Amino acid sequence: MKRYFFPVILVILTIFAVVVGTAQDSKSGPKLGYIDPNRVLQNYDKWINFQKQIQDEINKYQAELDKIKDQNLKQQKYLEYQQIINQKIAQTQQQIEAEILQKVKEFAEVMGYDFIFNSTTMAYGSQAYNITDAFLRYLRTAKK
Repeated sequence: MKRYFFPVILVILTIFAVVVGTAQDSKSGPKLGYIDPNRVLQNYDKWINFQKQIQDEINKYQAELDKIKDQNLKQQKYLEYQQIINQKIAQTQQQIEAEILQKVKEFAEVMGYDFIFNSTTMAYGSQAYNITDAFLRYLRTAKK
């Protein structure tokens, strides 16, 4: 009986350690957070620079429109310019949002997040899980 006592105790302790370790893992759960994509976009350097650039283009188009006397031609040119500007904005915003999404993935890997959600599609999220500020700091310090 003494011969089996030590191996049995060892097996019981091993099983106990595995059970306790598994219970600890399930209690901590996945690391998650959410970001406000609108706030991120408005604070993203490339978007800020693009907005300045597009405003310069709008001012240039407005100056050209001011020179046109014929109201019909002026309206036609205005609609053309508006379409050009809207296409540039949509295209650039799509590219920048794709860049930001890639940065979110990098941030999640670096910081050990299992899930990062978009706050615009959530019904509710506790402020404790809002990581927008941390993500913005990461964007400022990450290699461009």
